[in-house]
Amino acid sequence: MGPVTENRCYHHPMKSRLRFVLALTVALALGGLLLFFSIGGALQTYVSPAGLLKSPPGQTYRLDAIVSDQPLVNPQDAADGPNGLTFLVHDKERTAVRVQVLYTGNVPDAFKAGREIVMTGERRGNTFVAQRGSMITLCPSKFVSKPDPPTPAAAKS
Repeated sequence: MGPVTENRCYHHPMKSRLRFVLALTVALALGGLLLFFSIGGALQTYVSPAGLLKSPPGQTYRLDAIVSDQPLVNPQDAADGPNGLTFLVHDKERTAVRVQVLYTGNVPDAFKAGREIVMTGERRGNTFVAQRGSMITLCPSKFVSKPDPPTPAAAKS
């Protein structure tokens, strides 16, 4: 009888390492794509009116501002009209910094002077031109803590 040879499948270590590296690369690429698409719109830059005036025109921004006191008669009709709705917004911290906004699309019911709004659009000159239908109004929270009323004993003192 001659030497006994076993009939084994021989796996070269380089092939196993190559498969592992390839699988790891595909998994990382898919994970990166999932992260990119899940974050998506959250990567847009939020700016205040003061920040908008300092930033270069032509880029897309999300403007976070307060609607300035001004007459706003039938804002939805104006937004649906050929010229759009034009109004002023101001900075939360510095109310003297104002920007004119041109908006078209649906106007939220809560839109009024003094209300905080967020819109997506771009700066053209000193005007913020909002994308159609991008306005969101931020309503004051019902859950903001209010000071406790005085106790009856303290009120009599």
